[in-house]
Amino acid sequence: MSRNIPRPLFVTLMLIGAAPLCLFAALLCFTALPGQSLVAQSYSLPNDNSNCPGNCRVIAWLAGSDLWNGGTLPTYPSVTCSGLHANGTTDDGPGIQACINNAAANTAVYVPAGTYLINSTVRLKSTVVLRGAGTTSTLFNFGSSAQFTTQSFSNQSNLSPGVSYGSNMPGYALSGAPKKGDTTLTIASGSVNPGAFIAVFADNDPTLVSVDGSDGHCEWCGDNTGYRVMQQIVQVTAVAGQTLTLARPLYYTLYTNPEYRIYTFPTQKAGFEGFKVVGTSDIGSNQIILLQGCLYCWVKGVETQMTGSSSGSAHVEMDFCYGNEIRDSYFHEGRSSASGANYGVYFNFINSDTKVENNIMRHNRHAIVYQGGGSGTVVLYNYIDDLYTDDLTYLGSARTSHGGHPYMNLWEGNVASHVTADDFWGSSSHFVFFRNWLWGDETGTGVPSFPPEDGHDAVDLYTMQTYYSFVGNVLGHASLHTTWAAATLNGFDEYASASNPIVYSMAGASGSIPSSSTTALLHGNWDYLSNGVGYWQGGTNHTLAASLYYPSEPSFLHGYAWPLEGPEGNPTINQNAAENCYLSGPAKGGSFNPATCYTSGPTSGVPTSLAGVVVAQ
Repeated sequence: MSRNIPRPLFVTLMLIGAAPLCLFAALLCFTALPGQSLVAQSYSLPNDNSNCPGNCRVIAWLAGSDLWNGGTLPTYPSVTCSGLHANGTTDDGPGIQACINNAAANTAVYVPAGTYLINSTVRLKSTVVLRGAGTTSTLFNFGSSAQFTTQSFSNQSNLSPGVSYGSNMPGYALSGAPKKGDTTLTIASGSVNPGAFIAVFADNDPTLVSVDGSDGHCEWCGDNTGYRVMQQIVQVTAVAGQTLTLARPLYYTLYTNPEYRIYTFPTQKAGFEGFKVVGTSDIGSNQIILLQGCLYCWVKGVETQMTGSSSGSAHVEMDFCYGNEIRDSYFHEGRSSASGANYGVYFNFINSDTKVENNIMRHNRHAIVYQGGGSGTVVLYNYIDDLYTDDLTYLGSARTSHGGHPYMNLWEGNVASHVTADDFWGSSSHFVFFRNWLWGDETGTGVPSFPPEDGHDAVDLYTMQTYYSFVGNVLGHASLHTTWAAATLNGFDEYASASNPIVYSMAGASGSIPSSSTTALLHGNWDYLSNGVGYWQGGTNHTLAASLYYPSEPSFLHGYAWPLEGPEGNPTINQNAAENCYLSGPAKGGSFNPATCYTSGPTSGVPTSLAGVVVAQ
C-alpha cells in the first residue's frame, strides 16, 4: 500500500541512536516520532528567470500523458486482426498493416497470442494502437526489412519553413526579447492558428552552446540543420493579432534573432502495447520502433530484444515528437554495441515534454541518449544496468548529451549504473538529477570480458556540459567492483579506473563555454567516499522534497519506500519498481511480464522514526 513517510527537518547525514549528543553550534539534531507529519519548507533550486544561466535551473516539468490525458494513457477497445498466418515463417507485416489501415479511430488492432514473422515496415496511423496479448504471448520475429513506425514525416512538408540537412535555414521572425518563463510571444512574420505547435529558437549563445565537439561538427543537430540547436516545441493556445499565447512557458531565454517554425504532426495519439519483438535477423540500421513526427504517442508494456548491427539501430527512437510516453517496458541487447548502435531510448533531433518512466534498460551501448536536442523531458524511475561498448574498454552508459543541445531535462528516481554527458558532438546544459542512485559501476551480469577497465565515475560531465544540478542523489555502490575508499572526490577523467574512481568527474572550460565543474550545483548528494554528504552548495536549507515531479507518491510505486533514494538513511537506497521487475523475472531466467511484475513491490524502505545530524558548512 502507499505510505506517508515523514521527512526530517533536515536531510540526515547519519542515523544515530534515540538520545543523540548534539553540538548546537556546529550540529543540528532532529527526531521525528513514528507517524508524525513534519512541516518544513523543502529546498528549492535557484529559479530566477531573469538571472540565467546560473540561477534559472528548473522548470515546472509536465510531460507525457500528464500533459494531455490526466496522467494515464488511453485504453482503446481491441478489435482482433484476423487472417494472420502466425506460423513464424510467413510475413504477417502486410496483414497487420491492412488491419491498421482499416481500423476505426480510437481502437486497438489486437494481435492474439502467437509467433509472427514481420519482414516489412508496419506504420501506425493516428488514434490507433497496435496491441498484443502481452510480452509472454504475442511474439514478433523481425526479419531484415522489419520496422514498427508511424506515418511518414518530412523536414520539408511537416515543418514550416522547411529545413534541409546541414543548411542554415531561417524560420519566421519573433519580435522583442523572449525570456524564460514567458507565456506569450509576438510574431514579426508568418501566421499561426490557435492550437498549432511551434518550435522556438534563436542564434546559439557562444557562452553556452556549441555544435562543434571532439568528434567534429554536428550537422544533423537541432532540427537536422546543425544550427540554432537549443529548441522547444510548444502549443499555441490563443492568437490575438500578432500575440501568441503558449500552453507552456518558455524554458529558457532566447538569444539573438529569435524565430519559430510551425510543426505538423502526421501521427497523433497512437501507441504500441503489450508484445515482444526479437530481431531474429539483422535489421541493419533500422530502429525496432521509430516514432517520427509523433504527437502524444506511446510505447507501453513492450519488450524489444536485439537491435541491428549498423549505426542508427535503436530499440525506440523519437524524432521531432511532442508529449510522448515510453513506459513499463524492457529494452535489451543488440547485434552490435559499436558506435551509433544498440541505443535504448533515443532522442534524436528535436523532442519536447516526453516522459520515459518505469523501464528496464540493459545490455545497450547507451540506454538513453540525447543526440541533437531535447527540452522539458523527464526520465523517471528507470533501471539501467550492464551496458557495454563493442570494444569493452569502458563502462557503457546512458548519455544526457551526445549532440547539441538538450536542456532543462529532469532525471529522477533512476537506478543507473553509469550516466555521462559527453562532448563528442557539442554541448548541453541545465539538466537536473534528483534522488537517483548513480553507481559509477555495474553489476556485470552477462557482460562480456567484465569488468571494463575504465569509466568508473559516479558523475561524469565532459567539457561544454554546463549548469547541471545534482541534488539528493546517492553516488557509488559499495558492494560491486569499484573501490570507493580510494576514490577522488573531484577531478576529471572519463576513463577513471575501478581502483581509483572519481565521485564528481567534471571537465574544465572549452573556449567561451565555462567549465562543467564551476557551473554544476551539488547539494545533498551522499557518496561512498565521504560516507556522507560532501557538498551543500545550494544553501543552508537541507530539507529535500520527495519528488520534483510528483506531488505525492505515484500509483506505480505504491508499496515502495517514498522517496526511494537519498541521503536521509545514510544513505537511503532502494530498488525501484523497474529493478524489482527485472530481478523477479529475467534475472532468474524468467520472462518479462509487466502485467505481473509491476503489480507489487517490496515493503522495505526509509524507517518512520529518524534521528539525524547535519554538519554545519
